[in-house]
Amino acid sequence: MNVGLQKTTLVNYPRKVAAAVFLPGCNLRCPYCYNGELVCASVSEGPAAQSLQGGTNDYVPLETVYEHIEKRKPVLRGFVISGGEALLSPVLPELILRARKAGLAVKLDTNGLLPDRMYSLLHDEALCPDMIAVDIKTAPARYHELRFCCPAGTDPMTEQPEAALRRTLMILQKKQTFCRPVEIEYRTVLVPPLVGDEDIRAISELLPSDAAWFFAPFLPGNCLNPAWNAIRPYTQAETEELIRLAGTKIPNSRLR
Repeated sequence: MNVGLQKTTLVNYPRKVAAAVFLPGCNLRCPYCYNGELVCASVSEGPAAQSLQGGTNDYVPLETVYEHIEKRKPVLRGFVISGGEALLSPVLPELILRARKAGLAVKLDTNGLLPDRMYSLLHDEALCPDMIAVDIKTAPARYHELRFCCPAGTDPMTEQPEAALRRTLMILQKKQTFCRPVEIEYRTVLVPPLVGDEDIRAISELLPSDAAWFFAPFLPGNCLNPAWNAIRPYTQAETEELIRLAGTKIPNSRLR
């Protein structure tokens, strides 16, 4: 299996020097996704070995990731498992165990649409991550506007995406039941067709008041759906107003 590997990152895991792996396959086809080759790849094989977007990271055999963890464990403090959608991957448990054995804290990035798998991780002492980041694409009631798929070799979703996301958000609010303390953050890309005032209000109603909610600007240019490259991003003033609105409900809301 080929996966994406970022050998060193200072931004993907807050406050830690980390490595990041990007697992292939995803159950979403967000039109603004900038890494279509990875998300559309087989969850069991991954994309062809070549440079990732921008040429700064590489697609490598999974064994290379294990070797990197072992080689760099004296320097690294964290290990980020992202995607694609990491919870779909058959190699997720082994990655977590390898990182733990090397003494690294584990962060999991997810779209939140696989609540049962999330629940299982959080209640497994060996596999429970130290940090989880959930990407919320738009208001839950609008998730039907997104395109979903069932990658080969994975089980089909058994509930509607809106219901799955809501259930994940409920699970994450029951921190006292997790096997270990877990830091949680929520993330939203400010894509104009998908995230406006009403969407911010709807999302904020589902988050705990002390949530950490981070926003990123929409950056057209390499969208999965080429038509979305023509969409104008929010101006700085528009971005600031949306984050100010989020802050009225979730004080720890800010641009990253």
